Amino acid sequence: MKQYINNKNLILWCLALMLFAASCRQPVVPTEEDLAGYGWVLYEEGKYDEAREWFFDAVYKDAFYADGFNGLGWCFGKLRQADSARAYFTDAQSKSYDPYDTPNLKLDLFAGLVFSYSGMNLDSNVIMNADSLFFYTDNPDVGSWYFSHDNKINHLDIRLERALALFNLGLSNNPVNAHENFQKCRDELQDIYNDQYFQDSGNAKVNLNGDVTLVSFRMDLANRMEQLQQILKNI
Repeated sequence: MKQYINNKNLILWCLALMLFAASCRQPVVPTEEDLAGYGWVLYEEGKYDEAREWFFDAVYKDAFYADGFNGLGWCFGKLRQADSARAYFTDAQSKSYDPYDTPNLKLDLFAGLVFSYSGMNLDSNVIMNADSLFFYTDNPDVGSWYFSHDNKINHLDIRLERALALFNLGLSNNPVNAHENFQKCRDELQDIYNDQYFQDSGNAKVNLNGDVTLVSFRMDLANRMEQLQQILKNI
């Protein structure tokens, strides 16, 4: 009987301790990482309006949280508001970040700015940010870029955007500079066709041989960019 009473007292004591601990527990407050993390979940589900609100909450909680601004940039880009996307990507570049938590953030921001400036028809800025991205990824230790929240967006899309910007500059330049930009456009498209990932995805290599001073070859480049745009949507 005494043992029974002792056991009963022990159970009551444990229960009282659990109730005391529960009453002292602080409310759970989500961090900016939690808010942005769920924003990326919504982004990957294609719910860009909802994701944007979670990223807004993240940067409201921490005005220096770079990945929150990055998320806002990609959401506004998907919502076809290129100028707003550009603003948030630029803001994100001024924030410090932990490379352990977001190792590809620098590259994601360059890529986001490439797409933003393309939407704003600012071709020189497209080329500048594409060059910045490839400056880092040309390092074998870094490797090719792809967007971790949408693996259909990768380095090939950046090359195509740079090719388009060079083509546009060729149309607007004097003849000497125009030839140079059309040649760089051709080289950029050739790099896409030569890319191992492009070929491993079932696409044939094409050799772009032609005279960039000829209108007919320039038209061929324009047609190939349109074709590649459709191909890259599916790989």
